[in-house]
Amino acid sequence: MKSHREILTVYAVAKKFVRRGRLEIANEILSLCHTPSQKTHILYKCNLSFEQLEKYLDYLISNNLLESFSKDGKVFYRLTGNGRRFIKKYKRLNRFLGTRDF
Repeated sequence: MKSHREILTVYAVAKKFVRRGRLEIANEILSLCHTPSQKTHILYKCNLSFEQLEKYLDYLISNNLLESFSKDGKVFYRLTGNGRRFIKKYKRLNRFLGTRDF
């Protein structure tokens, strides 16, 4: 019988090969933007193409979950109050469904 640690390791490896859903990607972007982040940082950390990132940023900004601002000529993205609420509700939903992401 496998130990708890071995099961979690197998789960973590298998999860890398599972496609992420839109809500999961949105949550990753929002969680990353808890501290202001530039587009390139979000792109690499969330493992998205430039086109995908543009669509998600547009969607998140238009739904008041994320906002952009400029500082020293650079554009940053940060979480809004609605974005924080989204993250909390997303975590609650995952706990309710019994997923092990959180």
